[in-house]
Amino acid sequence: MDNRKDTSADSIKGTPGEWRTYYGWRVVGVSTILHGVMGGLGHVGLSVYFLPLARDFGVSHTKMSFAFALRTLEGGLEGPIIGFLVDRLGGRKMVLFGVLLGGIGFILMATTRTYALFLIVFLGLVTVGMSVPHHGLFATINQWFRRRLGFAMSLAISGSGIGGAIITPIVAWLVFNHGWRYASVFSGVLLLIIGLPLVGLIRSPLAGENALEDSITGDARSVAGTDDSEGTVAQGLDMDFSIRQALGTSTYWLLSFAIAMRLTGQQVLMVHIVPILVSRGVSEGVAASLVALMSLMRLPSVLALGFLSDKWSREKMATVAMLSGTIAALVGIWGQDGIMTGIILVLFFSLAQGSNAITWALVGQYFGRKNFASLRGGISLFQSILSTGGPVAAGWIFDNTGSYQIALIGVGTTYLLGAITFWLLKTPTNPISGNP
Repeated sequence: MDNRKDTSADSIKGTPGEWRTYYGWRVVGVSTILHGVMGGLGHVGLSVYFLPLARDFGVSHTKMSFAFALRTLEGGLEGPIIGFLVDRLGGRKMVLFGVLLGGIGFILMATTRTYALFLIVFLGLVTVGMSVPHHGLFATINQWFRRRLGFAMSLAISGSGIGGAIITPIVAWLVFNHGWRYASVFSGVLLLIIGLPLVGLIRSPLAGENALEDSITGDARSVAGTDDSEGTVAQGLDMDFSIRQALGTSTYWLLSFAIAMRLTGQQVLMVHIVPILVSRGVSEGVAASLVALMSLMRLPSVLALGFLSDKWSREKMATVAMLSGTIAALVGIWGQDGIMTGIILVLFFSLAQGSNAITWALVGQYFGRKNFASLRGGISLFQSILSTGGPVAAGWIFDNTGSYQIALIGVGTTYLLGAITFWLLKTPTNPISGNP
């Protein structure tokens, strides 16, 4: 008999062996590896392409920033569509689609010879390929976890930091020694070789199988669907809002705004991190190494924030992380030129990035499982509209002033607004019981 299918409170003993065999953790493991590859090649890795691409295509910082800003906008525009498809078709099919598209896109990007053709491949293939799997992976994890949702998502996204620390230096070495085109081909091949076999291990829980996660912790009330535990983290976990019900709450829009502020500051720093460091007296090669350090430091940040968010409050831990982003911006403005300023900046920025997973976990905490991907996609659309102009504005400011100081003031302000909004978030009213 398959014990995973027997989810009554009496039949599940919560032994260590059951923790090891709980398939949700396997999904998290697969997600960690995939995030590592995509993060090392895309989210973090693409930052080292910025200056070589600008030189190769003969474009300004503003024009190159425009390409990366359009990536953000496109990721948001496709969010509701991809989210709807994930909820209807399942996470595994959409992750497979993304891995194929991203791998092929990186390979084809290496063949582009004009800025216009680069934009077509970069936005049409690479960007979509790097965006789609995140929706599928987060939605699948949200189906498996309740109590440890923040930690599970944080553990999954921590792979991005690992990939940034291990894979991004390889990408940087290829870019600086053999050119960005070789690095692009390498990225596409590596994504396909590692990603495709892992996709087959992703699956959603069987009927009632996700109740194992709660019962193993000894909380039979969650299995019965009558969770009345104290604390904001426990609230909302059994509520399934419809899309219309969620859109009718102020919590959804405040959460969207808070995440948009987080992404705006993050996008400016991620796109311009290397030129920002170079402008503060750090060589381009050392700047690339600091990007790898940032990814390495992001790992303990992600895990610590995820663990603490499940124990205390995801809203409050997100607030702490946003304040770290503000500090990173202030260091970039007033720190002395040299490597120490660069190290301090990337350390605080890595802590700010560590909140990515727990801010998405709030979607599941507030609105449930059934429409998670669709609601996450809607927030992606909202955040992209607000954040798209950030990298472009930063590039324009540098082209016209020769400095990133004004841009960093804007980054610090957006992080501060995000911190305030996360702190003020409240659990929405239960659509069934009418209670928060």
